[in-house]
Amino acid sequence: MSNIEKKESTAVQAHIAMLQGIISRMASNSANCKTWAVTIIAAMLVLIVDKDLGFTNIGICYIPVALFFFLDCYYLGLERTFIKKQNSFLDKVLSGDYVDELYVIKDLPKYCGQLGNTFKAMLSFSTTPFYGLIAVFIFILGRYFNG
Repeated sequence: MSNIEKKESTAVQAHIAMLQGIISRMASNSANCKTWAVTIIAAMLVLIVDKDLGFTNIGICYIPVALFFFLDCYYLGLERTFIKKQNSFLDKVLSGDYVDELYVIKDLPKYCGQLGNTFKAMLSFSTTPFYGLIAVFIFILGRYFNG
């Protein structure tokens, strides 16, 4: 089997497709975090206004902002981990030393490593401005309606 045939084998293609599926799920989960955050915060604001709870209670809206921010960053960190894993696999395919890597998802970062990836994702352009703007919006609403 030639080197080109090895690179184009169904096993290699299936492994790449598997990694792409995982990466796509992580990206989808990240997008869902943003959707759910906006939905839940909007519902909480409607309840505060509708039930005349007063805008002094608006601080409770920061809880879902923080929770979804951390969850979104976790998924983004995982997504980046799998992208690195895929790039590493593709480098091994190009060098011809990939057989041991087929269908193996291991050597992922343990707790501290994944925590580091999550903290790096907190500085991402796709998370910090989004959740930061929501937090600023809640702050402005609280200040404006409380006098």
